[in-house]
Amino acid sequence: RRGVMTVRGLVRLLTATILLVGLNACSRPEGGAESAAQSAPEPVSVQQPELLLPVSLNTLMVALVNHAAAPIWVAAWRNPETDRDWRELERMAIQLEVGGALLSIPGTGPNDSEWASNPTWQSWAAALQQTGADAVLAVRARDLDGVARVGDAIVEICEGCHTDFKPDLPTGGQFGELSPTAADFDAGEKP
Repeated sequence: RRGVMTVRGLVRLLTATILLVGLNACSRPEGGAESAAQSAPEPVSVQQPELLLPVSLNTLMVALVNHAAAPIWVAAWRNPETDRDWRELERMAIQLEVGGALLSIPGTGPNDSEWASNPTWQSWAAALQQTGADAVLAVRARDLDGVARVGDAIVEICEGCHTDFKPDLPTGGQFGELSPTAADFDAGEKP
């Protein structure tokens, strides 16, 4: 698609920009910042292509956010027991933090541009990103009470955002039933 930049394209653009800035810094004339400021070219306005995720925001929520959130919720009832359990929980917390950040970027879904440009959507995405960061800290500290608080916050954020933006079809029918339910714990199954 023309005029749309993927995440990979953005990374390439940022890498090229950093290299150019570094080269420019190395080739500054003697005399320091004053000389460089006097000879600096006029800024040029460049229109950047819109950054667009390669999937819909719904797919991002179902495949990444929900997938990462479920083990954090479960950890409040089924505490991590081994170092491996804690490392896996940390990976999920990091994915949750990244998922919150990615939700601020439109994807390919029919409502994605509208949602991502909405200040309320941006607030929910930022709250999820911060909650993911809080989850990382709680997991690294092996703080089960902190993990439980984060799990509660995730539920509040997800339910609040779904109430505002998609109350009738939480997963859009993708991937079936995703979240653990009370029945999963009663049956003794590992969700």
